[in-house]
Formats: sequence, structure tokens, C-alpha cells
Amino acid sequence: MDNEINTIEAKNFAGSAENSVDEIKNAWWEIFSNYRPKRWRQELKKQSERTGLSFSKVCEYIGAEVSETPGFYRKLPKSRETYIAIGMAYRQPAEVINRWITRYGSKRALYVKDLLGDMIWLYLINANCNDRESDRNYYLEFEEARNRIEDLYNELWEQDINESMGTADLADDFSFIEHDDEYFALKRFVSENMDSFKTAYARPRKLLDEYVSSILRTKNENVTSGRKWTLNTLRGYLDDSMINYLSGYSDSINSYDKSRGCRTSSIKHVPKNKKAHISICLALGMTVEEIDKYLEMMGYAPLDGIDRHEGPLINILKKWDDMHPLQRKYKEKYITGNSDMELSGREELRAVNEMLQLRSDLKEIYEGNNLNNEGKKETFPYMND
Repeated sequence: MDNEINTIEAKNFAGSAENSVDEIKNAWWEIFSNYRPKRWRQELKKQSERTGLSFSKVCEYIGAEVSETPGFYRKLPKSRETYIAIGMAYRQPAEVINRWITRYGSKRALYVKDLLGDMIWLYLINANCNDRESDRNYYLEFEEARNRIEDLYNELWEQDINESMGTADLADDFSFIEHDDEYFALKRFVSENMDSFKTAYARPRKLLDEYVSSILRTKNENVTSGRKWTLNTLRGYLDDSMINYLSGYSDSINSYDKSRGCRTSSIKHVPKNKKAHISICLALGMTVEEIDKYLEMMGYAPLDGIDRHEGPLINILKKWDDMHPLQRKYKEKYITGNSDMELSGREELRAVNEMLQLRSDLKEIYEGNNLNNEGKKETFPYMND
């Protein structure tokens, strides 16, 4: 394989039926392991050359130990905040910082509806880009700005959701906010759009709900044991944390108190890393294209052929998909909405059982070769034992 491979070629290589999962794993050790660190260092060098800002100055800006070869240069940063901090030191816009976060950090892009976190960062990033003259460190203002908005949130969260704006429209309006030291414009924007912030992650949650609803409906219509299938009865196929995330209502980010019959001020826990979201998708029977669609909704990069774990996953998932045509027909009928697709009750039940068995099937294939190139046992990273 060509050592100068790009990300598209890597994904095609991972998804090829001609390649074994062991070949994909070996490709990571031989070719891909240094791909992203190398390009990250190239990005940083270009930024320093363009701005004249040395790595030592970046360290001072972000509060890291001063060095001309800092840790964030030698290795890929693991924290989203580190990418944000470095981007702000170089006065980069949100588009560049989000590319760094998703490509190099495998983390979720900054999301304007994340009221008490990402929205604050986006506000400060925009202010930092617009203020080219001063030496003001907007990166250090996060906590103060967050405290101001949290106080406002605590005042307004109980209001009913009447009219919610889509993420793209909200982000467009948000881009026109001008920074002021008392955060008047930001607080006014939050007050006027509180309904929209309460519907954070509604689209990807609704997609997951479609899968859960279809699975439960098919189980209840075609199983004759008298057992009623609910979300909780999927425990075993789904981890406890997944069931907690999928419970409640998808149209609001606020947790719901069933005993009182109302929303609470607590914000529902959203899985924090890409691996957790991929695991949820696999547990519900999603294959590569479907997972990519969900990840995009959540603000993550699609499955990555260069990634140590995602490359082998793409390979075995593509092969599994080819060997299970019934589940594809089922999803085409109930998820995609092709009403012309005809399936018997027995076929639908079989398709759902295939979907629920997917993670276990992949685990068995993935762990077929138990040792990696370091001689260590390698376990399937998307399933808890």
C-alpha cells in the first residue's frame, strides 16, 4: 500500500472486501500510526510561520509550560480545549478550530446549542478573531462568561418550549453578536432563543428513537411469548448507559422527572466521546453509512479508515452488511421510508434480531486474532464485557 495515502483512499482500503481485518490492523502499524501527528505538526509550523507567533508564545497564551517543542507539538492533544486554546492563540476562526478538533482530536465539533459550554467558546473565538489590534486574552475569559450565562439559564429554563430554531439558523444569527465586557448582547441572544437551546441534539436523538421504536414494534408484533418489549428489555443488547441516554424525550436536552411529570433544570448526559456514540449505533444495528450520518448530526467526523480502531471496524462492518441483506431491506422500509418494500412478519423479526446481534458478531470477528503487533491481547473497543 502507498505510504502517501489520503483519508478517502484509507477508507476505501478499509472497506474493501479483498482486505482482511488483520491487513487493516497491520496497515495502521506500518503506515497510519504517524499520519495525523505528522500533519498536525505541519499545521502548527504553518501557523507559526504565518503569524510570527513562536511555540513559546503560544505556551504563554494558553498557560502551558514554555517550550519551543511543547507537548501539544510532539503529540496530538487529547483535549478539545487544547485545540481551542491553540486556535485562539493563532486567532483562528471556529471553522479551523472545528477541523482540528474533529480531524486530529476525534472529538465533537463546537456546537452552538451547547449553551453552557461550546456556545461560550464560539462567542469568545468570534470576539478574538474580530479584535486584531489588542493583546487581550479571550481564552482566559471563559469561566466569567459561563457564570453570567449560567445565572441567566437558571432564571429561564422553566419556560415551555414554544418555538425552536434549527442549528444552522441559530448559528447564523449568533455570528452577528458583538462582544461587550458586560455580555449584554450575548445575554440578550440567549434570552431570545432559550427555546432553541433546550432542543440541543434533538435531530440525532430522534434518529436513534426511530431505530428503537422500529425494533420494539417489530418485537411486540411478532413475538408470541406474551412478553412486552420496552427499552429496558433491550438491556443486554444495549448497555445501561445507552438505555439512560435513550430514555425520556428526544425533543429536549433537559432531563425529565416522571414522578412529577415535568422537565428539570438538569441537562441530560450526552456521551462525551466518539467511541461511545459508535457503540450506540452498533447496538441498534447501524452499518457504515448509517453511522456516518448519525456522527455528522452529532458533530463528529465520519468513520475514519486511518484510525486504529475505526479502520478495522469499517472492514468487518462492510462485510457483515453484505452478508445480511434482510436487515438492509428492513431499514430501507422503516428507517428510510420505502413503503414499496415488502417483508413478512417473520422476515422483519429476523432482520431485527440480526441488528441486535450485530455488536456480538463484530466482536467475535474483531477478536479472532487476539494479539496486536505489540504482542498484547486486543479486545473489541465498542462493547463492554
